[in-house]
Amino acid sequence: MDAKHFESDYNRLVEHKLASRDRDDAMAESIGGNFSHFGLFQRALLLQLGLPSDGHLLDVGCGSGRLAHALKDLESLEYTGIDVVQNLLDYASEICGNPAWRFVKSTDFKLPLENGSVDMAVAFSLFTHLLHEETYAYLAEMRRVLKPGGRLVFSFLDFSVPEHWTVFASNLAHMDNRVHLNQFISASMIEAWAQHLHLNVDAIHPGDTPYIDLPEPITSDSGEVFSGKVSLGQSLCVLSRPPDSPETLLAVVPDDFDAGRYLSNNPDVAASGMDPKVHYILHGQFENRKW
Repeated sequence: MDAKHFESDYNRLVEHKLASRDRDDAMAESIGGNFSHFGLFQRALLLQLGLPSDGHLLDVGCGSGRLAHALKDLESLEYTGIDVVQNLLDYASEICGNPAWRFVKSTDFKLPLENGSVDMAVAFSLFTHLLHEETYAYLAEMRRVLKPGGRLVFSFLDFSVPEHWTVFASNLAHMDNRVHLNQFISASMIEAWAQHLHLNVDAIHPGDTPYIDLPEPITSDSGEVFSGKVSLGQSLCVLSRPPDSPETLLAVVPDDFDAGRYLSNNPDVAASGMDPKVHYILHGQFENRKW
């Protein structure tokens, strides 16, 4: 099976960085730089949103461990980091030094966790590099592993934020030799996804408005001091899974789904002329249709 675009893009990017600079710099630049202080910003955000110090955190697109490293003093925290680049996962594991923390390579949209097993799931600077259908598939999986009442947090590029247009201009300037996809998401799209996934939209914070309360000043590697309220630059969405929501919800049909059998078992679907896979995603799974 061919590698997915994001797997190929990021393995190529990391290999290029490793070939042209020392390992620490390569690992930081592979995820966009700002390694130390952005990790601390993310830590402050998650604690602000109620991450329990003894809970289970899922970090999808964990990269080289920016967030994990910032959280490593929380020894009772259960942590699972997912990424598509083994070099990044190896580095993250090394700098955290916690043998109980899991750093797992996964290149599909199925997370290696049980239903309802995590307190919070995060995806920083991940959906910015995926097709919208891929983002929705990941959101469905993150929702599946989230405990009822748990929170799902992700950052995104937003056309309504003027500063994000720099990224779009870069897309235009490098259409023929783009290193990786830079994808934009709108608030209305998030609201539609949340409705179909039975998730609550707790908050959407524009990237040009500070939304993280720092408990103490943070000094960046360059010596800049941050205090008070800050942001990650990208916009931020906070979703939650209602306690009474369905346990599982599929964004794609199961691997062993048989379209012919589905139509045979459900003659009304056959009569409607609707694509059986589309019907199953929209209706069949909620109606306990046989397939």
